[in-house]
Amino acid sequence: MTPLVFRIPKGFCLDFLNISQDIVECIKKNDWNKIDNIFQSLTAPKGTIFEHLLNYIYFERIETMISVRDSQNEWEEDGIWHDDGSRVLAFSLSLTLDTDELEGGYLGIRRKGESEFEKIPTPHLGGMIVFLTGVHGYEHKIHAVTNGKRIMLVGWCS
Repeated sequence: MTPLVFRIPKGFCLDFLNISQDIVECIKKNDWNKIDNIFQSLTAPKGTIFEHLLNYIYFERIETMISVRDSQNEWEEDGIWHDDGSRVLAFSLSLTLDTDELEGGYLGIRRKGESEFEKIPTPHLGGMIVFLTGVHGYEHKIHAVTNGKRIMLVGWCS
């Protein structure tokens, strides 16, 4: 198998997963508990997302959380550069229903120690950014959402 850093040469790649209408309805209702339960099964061993990400690198578990960044929050700000510790792979799966209204909220990714970085806009619903972590010499941060709402399932593979 080709080494991971050669298959993801810029530190990230874009992928796509189909998002069911059931999940879309939950997003519209802000039913985060139900969404979380659905994705717990999809990211568990033998789950669809778990099996899909094994195409990139071997890992044993996925940790996830739902990240909602909204320009209406007075505390909305840029994140900090970080590398996700010992995790071998990370991903951000878009649950954002309207990316046309979204400004900011992009993922920045760079090699550690460099100042220049890639600016990856929030993908449309089902778009997934798969990216390398500090184990592979990369770090990332999320920039502030200045208009609209950015909803992502973020995950870390260990």
